[in-house]
Amino acid sequence: MDTATPFDQAAWVAKQRAAKRRRVMWTALIIAAALLALFYGGRVAWLTMMATEGDVPPASSVPLPEGAEVLGDSIGCGSGGCSVTFTVRPPAGQSPQALAEEMGATPQMSIPGTFWDPRTVWVSARPAGSVLNLIVDYWSTEWIP
Repeated sequence: MDTATPFDQAAWVAKQRAAKRRRVMWTALIIAAALLALFYGGRVAWLTMMATEGDVPPASSVPLPEGAEVLGDSIGCGSGGCSVTFTVRPPAGQSPQALAEEMGATPQMSIPGTFWDPRTVWVSARPAGSVLNLIVDYWSTEWIP
């Protein structure tokens, strides 16, 4: 006659503890993911709902080629919102028009938003003597010839 294997209570308790640890870990991960999603959703909602015509992009939102230098900026506002004009000196040996073409800002370029700030940045370029003026804003629409 076969004998039944004896009940191992220590192994049973260990399995129960491992199962409980897994449940606690998954619960904590799900709560953390939900909180991060709520925080991000709140940030995007804040940027969308609290946006004003006075919002202007920072200089770091415009990717400049190596050697180009921002000399200054000025904010101007009109009926369609505010924009910031960055005065940029092209790299040595490059004309302002060539810099605008290299950047793709002739007549206008759009820079998609980042994960942290999903707003699209619009950039248009206007050569002015030996410098290039970049007009940057959040409010423009796509230029259609």
